[in-house]
Amino acid sequence: MDNIQVFMRIRPLSEDEYRRDRTTQSAVRILSEDTVSIPSQRTETFTFDYVGDQDCMQEQVFDAVGKRAVDQCMKGYNGTIFAYGQTGSGKTFTMQGARDEFTGPDDELRGLIPRCFEYLFARIAEEEARSGGRVKYLCRASYVEIYNETIYDLLDPLIRMCALREDIKRGVFIDNVTEETVQDPSEAYDVFLRGTTSRHVSATSMNRESSRSHSVLMLVIQSLTQMDTGMTEVRESKFSLVDLAGSERQKLANTSGLRLKEAANINKSLSTLGNVINSLVDIASGKSRHVNYRDSKLTFLLRDSLGGNSVTSIIANVSPAMCNDMETASTLRFAQRAKMIRNNAVVNQDMQGDVSQLQAEIQRLKLHIANMQGSQATGPSATSGSITAVSSMAGSLSGGGGGTHNHDFGPDSHTLLSAGTYDSAAASEQQTTQFLLILAMRKLRESERQKARYAEIIFELKDSLDRQKRRLQQQKLVLKLAKSENDTLRQGMDPAYASSAENTTLREEVTELQAALAAQPDSSDIIIENMLLHEELDSLADKQQQQHMMGGDAGTPSSSATSPSHPAHADAIAALENLLSTKATSVDLQSRFPIIPDDSVYSGLESKIKQMKHEIADL
Repeated sequence: MDNIQVFMRIRPLSEDEYRRDRTTQSAVRILSEDTVSIPSQRTETFTFDYVGDQDCMQEQVFDAVGKRAVDQCMKGYNGTIFAYGQTGSGKTFTMQGARDEFTGPDDELRGLIPRCFEYLFARIAEEEARSGGRVKYLCRASYVEIYNETIYDLLDPLIRMCALREDIKRGVFIDNVTEETVQDPSEAYDVFLRGTTSRHVSATSMNRESSRSHSVLMLVIQSLTQMDTGMTEVRESKFSLVDLAGSERQKLANTSGLRLKEAANINKSLSTLGNVINSLVDIASGKSRHVNYRDSKLTFLLRDSLGGNSVTSIIANVSPAMCNDMETASTLRFAQRAKMIRNNAVVNQDMQGDVSQLQAEIQRLKLHIANMQGSQATGPSATSGSITAVSSMAGSLSGGGGGTHNHDFGPDSHTLLSAGTYDSAAASEQQTTQFLLILAMRKLRESERQKARYAEIIFELKDSLDRQKRRLQQQKLVLKLAKSENDTLRQGMDPAYASSAENTTLREEVTELQAALAAQPDSSDIIIENMLLHEELDSLADKQQQQHMMGGDAGTPSSSATSPSHPAHADAIAALENLLSTKATSVDLQSRFPIIPDDSVYSGLESKIKQMKHEIADL
C-alpha cells in the first residue's frame, strides 16, 4: 500500500495581485525542499513530496509526477493525477500548458498532458520493439466534464449527458461515453483539444478563462503478450488526468447569476471531496468510518483513485499573493491530509487461452509431477521447475473464463510459492498439488456464482414474458370492446351522427389498437425459446463437466510406474488423480466441493439473453 504523493507548485505573482498588495513578498515561505509555511496564518508547517517555487519549470513537474504515473500504467497499474487549487492558481496551465495546439517537444511551456502523451507512446514503441512483435498495445481516450453535478461527454458533437454506472467487474464507469483509439501523441492531443473547446469556461474578476467544471481525461492502455506456452497475457490500466475547477470566494470573484450558481456547485463538490479525504485519513489511522463517495459525481467517478486501486498524485497549485493567503492555507491543509491516504494498487492482468491449451497445460503439469516422482530429484533446480509449472497452471485456470482479474491468490499461494527455499523435493511436490487444488476450488466457486446469475436472469425473463402475455390479452379485450361499441353506434345512429367527431375518434382508437396488436410478437415463441435455452444450458453444463474429467484422465501415467516414497506425498498425488479422473462421478465431486462448468460455457448464451431483453423491451 502506497500513500498518495503530493507535489506543491507556487505560480508567479500576477499584475492584479501586485496592484492589490503593493508588495512582491510571497505569502508562502519555503523552509526546505519539501517543507513550506504561511507566516500570516499560523505557525504550522506543511510537508510534501516535492515543492516547486515560482521559477519551477513544466519539465520539473513532469519529471516529478507525470513520468512516474506513466511508468506505473505501463506495468498494469491504474494511475491518476489531480490538479487542485483555488481559481486562478495555475491548474490548467500546469495540466495543458500555454498553447491551444500540439507544438511538439520543442515547446518548453507545454503542460503535463502533452508531455505524458509523448512519454507514453515513446514507451509503447520501445516495448513493442524490444519484444520483437510479441507485445501489442492499444490506447483508447475519452474526455468528460462534470458541470453543475451533471456529466457531459465532451467528444460527442451534441455534448450529451452521461450516467454513472457501477458493475462488479468494471467498477464505476461512465455509460455510453465516446472512446476514440489513439496511436500517437498528436492524435491523443487532438482528442484532448476537441474536448477542451466544448468545456464550460467564463471570465471572473480573478481569472479571464476560469474553468466552471471538473474535467477528466481518461486513457485506457491495453497490452497483449503472447507467451511461449501459447497463452496470452492481457494487461489493462486506466490513466486519469483530472483538472478540477478552482474553489472561489464570491467576495473576490464578484460572481452573480449563473456564475454564482456554478461557483456554488463547484464549492459543494470540492467540499464533498474534502469530506471523503477526511474519512479516508481516519480509516488510515485505524478508525472506522463510512466514506460518502456517492455524495458527489466527482468522488464517485474517482473512487478508485482515493483509497482504492490506483497510483495517485496530487498537484497543489497555490498563489503567492498575500490577499489569497487564506485560500492558499486551505489548499495546503487539503493536500497535507490527502498525503496521508493509503491506496492499494494492484496489477490488472489476466491469462487467456482456449480449452485445448488449458488441457495441454494440465497434461504437462501431470507429466512433470510424474517425472519428479520417479527421479526423486533434489535441489533448487527441480523445485524451481515445479514452481514454474504451478505458476503457468495458475494463469491457465484464471484465464479460462476471459475478462480482467487482479492476480492475487491470497496468503496460501504466497506460502506455496515460497517453496523454492526448501531442500526437500517431496515437500515441494506436496505443496504443488495443494496449490493446484486451491486454484481449482476457487475457479469452481466462481463458476457456480456465474451459473446462479444466469439462472436468475432466465427466471426474470420468463416472469417478464408472462407479464407481457397478460398485457397482450388485456389489449385484445379492449380492442374487442371498442369494436363492439363502434358497431353499436353504427347500427343505432343515423348516417349523419356516424360521421360525427365521437364516432371518428372511436374509429381512430380501433385502428391504433389494431396496429399495436399487430406489432406485438407472439410471446409463446419467446417462451418456447426460453425453455430451449434452459435445455441447452443443462446440455452444455454436462458436456463441459465431461470435458474437464476427460482432460484430466488423458495421458495420465500409470500409478504403478513409480511409487512415492512419502505417505503424505502419495496421499496428495492420489487426491489430485482422483479429482481429475473420469471414474469420479459428478455426485462424488460435488460432495467434496461445488464443481460446476467453467463460466466460459455461458459466454455463448449472453448474446441470446441480450436478444431476449431487446424483444421484451419491444413488447
